[in-house]
Amino acid sequence: MHRLEREIEENRAALTKGASVKDDILAESQQEESVRLSGDSLHPLRHEVMAETNARPSLTAAAPCICEHLVFLSGELDAQKDWENVRNVAQQLGHSVGSDAKQQLVLEDDRVIFKWERHTEFCSYTVLCKNPPDGSEAVFGRVITADLMGTSEGTTPEKSAEKQTGKPVVALRFYVDSPQDPRWLGKEKTDLLSGNRIVAVTANGGRAKIMTDFTFHEDGFSRFLVRDDSENPNRAGRLLQRLIDIETYRTLALIAWPVAKSAGRNIGQIDDELRKLIQEIGSAGPDDQARLLTELTSLAARAETVGAETNFRFSAAKAYYSIVASRLDELREERIEGYQRLSVFIERRLGPAIRSFQAILDRQSSTSERIARASSLLRARVDVELERQNQDLLASMDRRSQLQLRLQQTVEGLSVAAVSYYCIGILSWLLKGIPKSYLPVDSSVITTVAAPFIVLSVWLMVRRIRKSAHDGEKHS
Repeated sequence: MHRLEREIEENRAALTKGASVKDDILAESQQEESVRLSGDSLHPLRHEVMAETNARPSLTAAAPCICEHLVFLSGELDAQKDWENVRNVAQQLGHSVGSDAKQQLVLEDDRVIFKWERHTEFCSYTVLCKNPPDGSEAVFGRVITADLMGTSEGTTPEKSAEKQTGKPVVALRFYVDSPQDPRWLGKEKTDLLSGNRIVAVTANGGRAKIMTDFTFHEDGFSRFLVRDDSENPNRAGRLLQRLIDIETYRTLALIAWPVAKSAGRNIGQIDDELRKLIQEIGSAGPDDQARLLTELTSLAARAETVGAETNFRFSAAKAYYSIVASRLDELREERIEGYQRLSVFIERRLGPAIRSFQAILDRQSSTSERIARASSLLRARVDVELERQNQDLLASMDRRSQLQLRLQQTVEGLSVAAVSYYCIGILSWLLKGIPKSYLPVDSSVITTVAAPFIVLSVWLMVRRIRKSAHDGEKHS
């Protein structure tokens, strides 16, 4: 009896378990179907927008650590070459990535975190070494053997050229300390920074300290000393990302400065030549106007060329400047007595540079407008000269038509006399052939009497012909 009850209970439990598994499978299938249906009902761009929203994450930075950041300028055609460098780093970290280039990648092992990002104008390599051993500084070229800077020991120029994407425009190294184990910020002064011009602030409401000297050191890196008192790796990572953005976009904005100097010189030369041409326009004769118009067209082409070479660069610099200003606000920096603030140091040079770029853009626009006005003025003078020439031509044509009319009238008079002469001669010859007995008077008397009537008839006939021709011209 007890055995039968146990078997019944076991069968009941099995049935209950089977029903539960069936319910779980059914619920899972319903959830997958719901996701599939919701995915089909979403706008096709929503996934792309959501991916962009979560793109370019900041790294976690648990102190103590060293972070290095390299930025290389590149165009769209260099994507595959950059991706080859990323694949080499991935192999060193024990990861395998595909051959198709992507926009970003984050890899991690027990020693380092590696992040690669590709932007419109540049690509960046960021590596963070966790708890580095004492005396070790460089990460690229040592911890990661891909020597993107070409500075590690034993690296030949040929091998370095094979691995490099190009010369880095930004090279940063961050030393992140913890308050419990201060390695680099334990002293008031540090040998890692030059003592001439050190910038130091507190950030994140006083929970972090930042020191830098904005100087290239012998290894080619700019150095930042960071002490994070929050003991929050995510907060420290976001702080590093803000500093990276500030230095990266500050440098990219100031890249336009050599372009600005060259554009300023070119616009200055165009202005000088335009001033001389405008002075010549006032006293230019008809023979000089074609030459002046050709030179103005050449100046307009040169001004447009300068604008085409600088407009994008200056617009990008203004966009980068706005990013720098935004990241500086996010730092919530506070002044440390005896040191200059980070935002003050950056704004002291970056702000005037951006305003200089805008001034050059305004000058380019003003120069183009002045060239357009000078061209309009010269065209107006040419039009006036053409109008005067047309008036002279019409007056000359009028004089010629009047002379032609007088000649025509003279010819008509001569034609009347000639036709009348021939008609009188014919009449005379006809009268001579008639015997005198048939004529009441002498033939010469008849000819003399008929001559005026013949002349009058010929004149009336010529006049009628001319009138008919004139009426025909009016109707046509």
